[in-house]
Amino acid sequence: MQVMNFSEANCKHCYKCVRKCEVKAIKIENDQAHIMEDKCIACGQCFAICPQNARNIMSDLDFVKNAISSGRNVNISIAPSFRGFFEESQRFVSAIKKLGFNQIEETAVGADMVSQAYEKYLSSQESGAFITTCCPSVVFLIQKYYPSLVDNLIPFVSPMIAHGKLLKKERPNDLTVFLGPCVSKKCEAISRENDGIIDAVLTFDEIAKWLSEENIDYLELAPSDPHKYGSAKGKQYPIVGGILEGIKDEISKKGLISMRIDGVDECKEVFKEIINGNVENSCIEVSACKKSCIGGPGGHHISSSIFSRLQNVKEYLMSAKTEEAPAECILSETDLKKIIPKNPLKELEIDEKRIKETLVKMGKFSKVDELNCASCGYNTCRENAIAVLKGMSSIDMCMPFIKSRAERISNEIFENSPNALLIVNDNLEIIESNMSFSRFFGVTPSDSKGQRIDNFIPGDDLFSVIEDKQNMLWKKIHIPEFSLYMKESVIHLDNQNALLIILSDISDEEKRRGELFELKENTLNVTQGVIEKQMRVAQEIASLLGETTAETKVALTKLKHVLEKEGAEL
Repeated sequence: MQVMNFSEANCKHCYKCVRKCEVKAIKIENDQAHIMEDKCIACGQCFAICPQNARNIMSDLDFVKNAISSGRNVNISIAPSFRGFFEESQRFVSAIKKLGFNQIEETAVGADMVSQAYEKYLSSQESGAFITTCCPSVVFLIQKYYPSLVDNLIPFVSPMIAHGKLLKKERPNDLTVFLGPCVSKKCEAISRENDGIIDAVLTFDEIAKWLSEENIDYLELAPSDPHKYGSAKGKQYPIVGGILEGIKDEISKKGLISMRIDGVDECKEVFKEIINGNVENSCIEVSACKKSCIGGPGGHHISSSIFSRLQNVKEYLMSAKTEEAPAECILSETDLKKIIPKNPLKELEIDEKRIKETLVKMGKFSKVDELNCASCGYNTCRENAIAVLKGMSSIDMCMPFIKSRAERISNEIFENSPNALLIVNDNLEIIESNMSFSRFFGVTPSDSKGQRIDNFIPGDDLFSVIEDKQNMLWKKIHIPEFSLYMKESVIHLDNQNALLIILSDISDEEKRRGELFELKENTLNVTQGVIEKQMRVAQEIASLLGETTAETKVALTKLKHVLEKEGAEL
């Protein structure tokens, strides 16, 4: 089951998530980020840094709400880091009670039990490099990427699981919820080996959302305490060095060196040193989040400053109740033991020849071309090339390559366009022009710089575009000084206070248009002459026809008279 992934977002090619991910478990496909579950260690830092807040995390919030509303007893284990995220932490406890939770306890109770198990374990071991196992993301990191160090992990469950087992032992029919700032706890809770221990995991962000929906302002409530809380040792777990502080006596007795590591990048570095044999005889506290649990991504909407959280926790510890967990509630060592399997990631082997071919496609022809700027999210161009071959990245994620290609295309268009292209400032002074402008107006690009464009073309329309900031497209202009007819487009460049002018030569077209007009005019004149001649001929014919017709009529009249006369004589 995939616990988290990115929701569809308006990604802007920032690749912050890829850059933040120390194990490069994020695949970019069609400009959308996807978490690759087999590579992911569930640290959640990619979500915290995403500018689009494209978080899609499996939520148990509705499940918990429904359970409480249906009358189920729901108990909650609150990570001790809540003292940092919620400044008035005792008032926050009152708010949790108001939501309807039954038994409210600090996970520090589980932390106390884990500390005791750690001490007993270390006392029975020879020297070595011992790694704490309270942070599930660190355990995932070792299982997948440093499997040879699995045996260095102290083999006990986390405080969450320890406390969950205790709550289930005490109240087997109740539901158990864990509340904290950690996203990876969701993965830990649903893992096969922890089935049935923690029924739901909520983050601080989720509980804050619930309180908001219920219109509960915890700052307005009276303070109260959890039903059970751990000792000062357990309460220190969320801050850097807190785990080691709880077992410092045993560490000192064994003559081990204490090392406090926070952040995946530092974890990776120390793990490599252990593998290389450079770190020995140490007890190493490791946390995936910077500043340990108070830097957890599941509460970054509540408090923006890690240092204010740290201050809150330390101020509370100075005045905290320090009761130890009751002896009768301590789980057995068997209950706390954890079998940690190796789960090495199977990486695809990439041929060196293919890597070099991909680098060439990215414009990296030599080491000098490999800027290693990390704009793609990967530390080096080589890493990006390997990611491309693994289907995790794409060549277009290389910003210098894309910029260079865009500039190259733009320059090709600008320099080789058959149209005159030029950029002028708001004083109509030429900033840049191409060779086509030189061809039309007889001035080189270098000589044209600084000259006013209205020395070459009419300037009235240009001033109008500057004032109105409205583009003008394909207006026909006549430039008699240069015997040119052109179509002019003027584009206002808002962010640069400049104009892009495009001049398309239509002189030949206008010349042909003039010749065609003259031809039509001549043809019309010839046609008019022919018509006039035809009319004259028609008139002459009509005149002749009129004369012959009259003569015929006279002759017929005379013939009629002759016939009438002869008839009379008969």
